[in-house]
Amino acid sequence: MKPSRTIATLLGLSMQTASPAAVYAQSASPGGMPPPPGMSLAESAAMRFPQPVRVGDLIGREVLRPVESQDVLGRVVRLVRDHDGRIMVVVDFGGFLGLGARPIAVPVDAMVLLGQDMEIVALSPAQLRRLPTFTSTDTTDVPNDTIIKVGLAKPSH
Repeated sequence: MKPSRTIATLLGLSMQTASPAAVYAQSASPGGMPPPPGMSLAESAAMRFPQPVRVGDLIGREVLRPVESQDVLGRVVRLVRDHDGRIMVVVDFGGFLGLGARPIAVPVDAMVLLGQDMEIVALSPAQLRRLPTFTSTDTTDVPNDTIIKVGLAKPSH
């Protein structure tokens, strides 16, 4: 048997005999998935391989829903720090072609990067609709040159 066939055969056998736990661990990537019940947003975000990103590079990105259709929910308008020090992403949410949209504040820990877009992974569309309209009371803008960490996602489909 040729060496390349031997390697291919061994690789195939190892794939077939992989334990279900190992397969689950590989396929249950937290990026693009809502946090498991009982896990905080911060704990879930830490599992998404946070990457350094300049705040100014997030402004204007489309915000998607993590489903196969990848519906556009809005655009990132700005990032702010709330009175507790948490970084919130202000998203122009809803509307049609920019008309009727309203700003909402989503915790950065509830979002992930997906290529040039962002996904909201920890809140359902119904929860997003119930969020209050964002007002800048008790918040401060995060400067565009600030580096923050944002998790990564695999495509949802």
